[in-house]
Amino acid sequence: MTVDKPTIGIIGLGPVGSILAAHLAKGGADVVVEDIAKELLAKVKKDGLRVSGIRKLSARVDKAVGSLAELAKFEPDIVFVATKACFLKSVLAELKPVFTPRMRFVSFQNGMDNECLIAETLGIKTTYRVVVNYAGNLDGPGDVRMNWFQPPNYIGAFQKGLYRTDETTKHIAGIMTSCGLATEEASDIKRHVWEKTILNSALCSVCALTGQTMKEAMEFERSRGLSVKVLEEGLAVAKADGYDFGEDALNRFISYLEKGGAHKPSMSVDVENKRRTEVDFLSGAIVTYGKRHGIQTPVNDVLTKLLKSSENTYLSRR
Repeated sequence: MTVDKPTIGIIGLGPVGSILAAHLAKGGADVVVEDIAKELLAKVKKDGLRVSGIRKLSARVDKAVGSLAELAKFEPDIVFVATKACFLKSVLAELKPVFTPRMRFVSFQNGMDNECLIAETLGIKTTYRVVVNYAGNLDGPGDVRMNWFQPPNYIGAFQKGLYRTDETTKHIAGIMTSCGLATEEASDIKRHVWEKTILNSALCSVCALTGQTMKEAMEFERSRGLSVKVLEEGLAVAKADGYDFGEDALNRFISYLEKGGAHKPSMSVDVENKRRTEVDFLSGAIVTYGKRHGIQTPVNDVLTKLLKSSENTYLSRR
């Protein structure tokens, strides 16, 4: 990556993508955003993006398109895929006919192996992965509230089945850091992916099924017990996959979850709004890796099946 001021494409203007786009645009980057929501695009074209909450900024985004074919016409050098992981396959199906070898694809999503799926589907040697350590909620089209940021974010490269850093990870980390989203290179980004996947799985599935906030789930004995079991299974599977988080990992992860606020994780919001969830990439991924390594994951398995069953019911009734 040698372009001093690359054109940056961002696919998906949910909370994470909107916060990224606003910071990059405010920092002077050449940004092109894509989303399928017409009302959202119209608002962004007219008024730009606005971030409130722990960060307050607004930014004009003149290039806003409604398809990946339109995005490709701007010849972006870097493309951040910021949709929910459950939509990645459909995004890649639309990208495949229009992408060019010069594009660098970055998964900016939750869950396991997104970067692998991008590489396999598009037939490219190198993809990139960011572990995002901020979150927010949409208050309306073009308006996003940034709830928390625990820097840094991490970025790594996936090249021919191996994790590493390269010139592009350095470049992207520099761009994101300079615009206010502190980001560091990680020579083995999968370690950070595993950590976040385990932590997300512990509360996302439980809260989505019970309607509890994260704080409520950790304060009620029975839901707390389920979350702790999710952690135990996830840590055991990660260790079998080569990622040992240490003897005190369970206590550290529980302590992290206890700091969760009185709000619901995004998966709960998806279920309440009868949308597809990312459970296959979270608890479902722990189950898949468990089978691969011969590790039993009964709690993650049941939570995944319950969520998939609930999801199937409301999606089929649309």
